Amino acid sequence: MANTNPISDPARHRALRARLVISCLIGSLALYALTCAPGLLWQDSAMFQYRVERFNLAGDIGLPLAHPLYIVLAKLVAFLPLGESAFRVNLFSALCGAVALALLADLLYSLTSSIWAGLIGVISLAISHTFWTHSVIAEVYNLYTVGLFAELCLIERLMRTRHIKWLVLAALVNGLNLSNHLMAILHWPAYAGLLYWAARQRLLKPAHAGGIFAALAVGSSLYLYIIALELMAGRPFVEVFREALVGPPHRAEHVLAYSFPWLRQIRNSVIYFGLNFPTPIILLAPIGFAAALRAASLRWIAWLAGGMFVVAFVFAFRYTVPDQFAFFTPCYALVSLFIGIGAAHFIRSSSAMRTSCLVLAMLPVAVYEFAPPVMSARRISIGTSREIPYRDNYEYFIRPRKNGFRGTERYVREALDRAAPDGLIYADTTIINGLIYARDIWRIEPNVILFGAGDILPDPPTAEPTVAAISAFVDRGAAWSAVADSNYMSKWMREAFTTEPDGILYRLVHRPAGAK
Repeated sequence: MANTNPISDPARHRALRARLVISCLIGSLALYALTCAPGLLWQDSAMFQYRVERFNLAGDIGLPLAHPLYIVLAKLVAFLPLGESAFRVNLFSALCGAVALALLADLLYSLTSSIWAGLIGVISLAISHTFWTHSVIAEVYNLYTVGLFAELCLIERLMRTRHIKWLVLAALVNGLNLSNHLMAILHWPAYAGLLYWAARQRLLKPAHAGGIFAALAVGSSLYLYIIALELMAGRPFVEVFREALVGPPHRAEHVLAYSFPWLRQIRNSVIYFGLNFPTPIILLAPIGFAAALRAASLRWIAWLAGGMFVVAFVFAFRYTVPDQFAFFTPCYALVSLFIGIGAAHFIRSSSAMRTSCLVLAMLPVAVYEFAPPVMSARRISIGTSREIPYRDNYEYFIRPRKNGFRGTERYVREALDRAAPDGLIYADTTIINGLIYARDIWRIEPNVILFGAGDILPDPPTAEPTVAAISAFVDRGAAWSAVADSNYMSKWMREAFTTEPDGILYRLVHRPAGAK
């Protein structure tokens, strides 16, 4: 089905492609800039905002969670004189989202020669829940998607020209992508298939194979540098190598999991895809896959992207972590690719079909806007019951847009002010990263001690994680918790202390003897 409506004039062909790509780039960048979070955020986003500001390449929670390429590129954007640093890091995600969509547009036009197919595929991804959300907060997944589509664009040129240099460049980009996120390793089975195909076609010579692996190593150099630092620090090679591939022990058990609750994982997967594509437009994806499989010139994309989808889906399906939805990112991106191919097959020359597909592609915007009040009124569960001051769970988790959200900043300022001048706050990962950012970057109440389970290490002053150390603050009424004792608190903390509500925090007090 490739080039079903070929354009005989190469100049016009290039002009239409450029118009589509530039329009998608500018339009999506405008959307994400307008809906971008204006500042500090919760959880991982606060961690990335902090690490970019401090230019912390390696991080503190394991090699696979270092994401050094993201830190380097986000730091470059953070130099722009556009508001506060945390906002600039959010804006980097907007740029990544726009570039990824521009690459998708270019790929779809190359495959279908259809402006409409490109637009429909791009829109379906642009306003899908996870992609839109990750385009307006500090996160690494859209930079990964840039790499995914860049690799596919280069492989498309390989298939069209039969020049092996495009495979070498694709390997280079895969290495760069790996320096951002280890999900790039999930592409390797597809590359193994490409190498086998290239060898069968006599396109691949021994020197080429060496160049491909060298390009992968060069692209991965930032991640390899982080690994080398660990080895030079004296850690055993086997330990470092294992962590580099599957993470530290507490993460590795999830990465390598082979036993999991099937019914729950099936339910969650249906919810994730339903949330990302709450529109009949998703039905074009299987149509696009089938159409590509039937067309000789597109069969390669069916097998390659289809294979990538299966590998990524299997990995994410059995990856039992709280943010499991994010690891389906390759699948969401490839679904949108096949939606675009399906649109080229489906709409043909019918203007009514084009209009219908565009409307259906944009339907999620209305769903995300109207769903929160309806779900809230009917008390429909969204999988989290935790309430954090200044965060409406339905709006925060269902609406991708984050323009105007200042809840995190308001919370951390009030919490630090409550514990000042020399108190202690215990918090879990969701909250403590933002508290550390506010105290150590903004220098708000720098003498307040922050303590708990976080992804970044706070500057001094700090407290030892012992009952005796915390008791010294409890005894003088200067210890607070950001969480109630029954939720998100370490076991030894629950056994030694209980909490009493105190504004947006909970005051820590000694647990009475014999109380449970």
